[in-house]
Amino acid sequence: MASLSVEYVDHNYPGFLAAAFEVAADELMADGIPSQPFLEREEEFDIITVPYVPVDPVSQKVIAGPSQQGVICQRGSDELYIQRWGQDRFQEYYGQYGIQTIWNWTEGLRPCPVYLRHCYLAAEKLGCLDSFLDETYLVDRTTK
Repeated sequence: MASLSVEYVDHNYPGFLAAAFEVAADELMADGIPSQPFLEREEEFDIITVPYVPVDPVSQKVIAGPSQQGVICQRGSDELYIQRWGQDRFQEYYGQYGIQTIWNWTEGLRPCPVYLRHCYLAAEKLGCLDSFLDETYLVDRTTK
């Protein structure tokens, strides 16, 4: 099973629609970096700060004003995981179960059905279902 993350595209990609929400101040460190509990919960991701612009949920047009900064879960790597958490933790959480990689799958990996349903329903409710369906790919980076 797998979850959803963003992946950097190195060409002039216009972006995608996503939900942005505020997190209570005690969830963040003073400098805006996610707290240790957040990093632990999202341990396999590369947590990055990205610019975003607010969009009207009905018209899907950009709301005038400056871009803002948000935190997003980007595709990580096995190397980043081991650098951050150590080989022993990788072995304990994954290796002992025969899982040799978190991120280097090329086929045979499918989203967790319950999580995918939550993502689908949220995108539908927020009015960005077309964006979700058009810009979300499975691990092969071809299948939508």
